[in-house]
Amino acid sequence: MNAVCVMCVMGVVGLVGSAAGQQLDFAIDPAQSSLDLSIEIDLGGLGGDTDSDTTALSGFIDASFDDVEAASQASLHDFQAMMNSDLEYSWAPAILSTADATLTGGLVEYAAPGIIQGPVAVVAGAFEFPAVPVQLAGTLSVNYDIFLVGTGSQVVDLSTLMPGDTAIGGTLSVDGGVATITNTIEFTGSQPLIVDGSELGQVIFNGLATMVAVADIPSCAADLNGDGSLNFLDVSAFLAAFGNQDPVADFTMDGQYNFLDVSAFLAAFGNGCP
Repeated sequence: MNAVCVMCVMGVVGLVGSAAGQQLDFAIDPAQSSLDLSIEIDLGGLGGDTDSDTTALSGFIDASFDDVEAASQASLHDFQAMMNSDLEYSWAPAILSTADATLTGGLVEYAAPGIIQGPVAVVAGAFEFPAVPVQLAGTLSVNYDIFLVGTGSQVVDLSTLMPGDTAIGGTLSVDGGVATITNTIEFTGSQPLIVDGSELGQVIFNGLATMVAVADIPSCAADLNGDGSLNFLDVSAFLAAFGNQDPVADFTMDGQYNFLDVSAFLAAFGNGCP
């Protein structure tokens, strides 16, 4: 889109009155966020056992709202929550049998980046995305000594587990210029336990990730270059983002890039900054 077209587009500022969507990059607070993960060793007829461990989480959540301070709609763009420490497990799944494991590099993340979930309704600050694809990752190193079977080890790559759709519910609160999202993700999965080339049983995962994430609210949605004023540089930044289909230009939060986004941006631009 050349400069002449920019001037043409700016001519519609006065024709549009819809509010712009605001995409925020939330940082997950490890002091308030955690992963509780239980792992079961199921040996079928031989028996089984379950152990649990927990760790703090860090990472990000990218989400957008039609109006952060009075939100009625929310969209989810991306998220990733990483373990801050290894998880340790030990089991006694059968008579005279033991196993232990360490989970390293564990994370929970959005399995379809680039595909926007929503928008969904925000009611009294609460929202829910009904079916979000969630992927686990990490390496579970298992050592075992199973009676009448033998000893050995196995490395389980959690990223080989198929992504599962799960509901992600949360709440949005605003205090001053800071927005906070609190949400939870429940997930399950399983992986065969292979001993000497034979499937002896299953390794079954059940977890709950609780995430509290915070973001500063931009004082002016149309100030895309963040210099505190609205001018041609912000228009240029929007057009560049629009041409690259950068989510920052998706002012209507519908996952599409069209004249409605241009109109919403220009409406915000026309409203000025506080």
